[in-house]
Amino acid sequence: MLDSLAIIIERPFDLSLRRVRLDAPAATDVVVEVAWSGVSTGTEKLIFTGEMPPFPGMGYPLVPGYEATGTIVEAGHAVRGRLGETVFV
Repeated sequence: MLDSLAIIIERPFDLSLRRVRLDAPAATDVVVEVAWSGVSTGTEKLIFTGEMPPFPGMGYPLVPGYEATGTIVEAGHAVRGRLGETVFV
């Protein structure tokens, strides 16, 4: 089982740091060890302050940071050749 340490917006103005479970990569998936992640000063700020209008898939709890760079550390059998590659997600 894979897991990752993540910042989580639990509810407005409430952050936590905890481990979250990740699914094992399928044949064409990769696992990226994130070096840097951007947090939106628009959407994610609105979620943090509780001002985000209802939007599908954007609710609590939420792991912020949808733009990231890092290194592929694990890969499904169809993409094994990408191990060690630096990527933007």
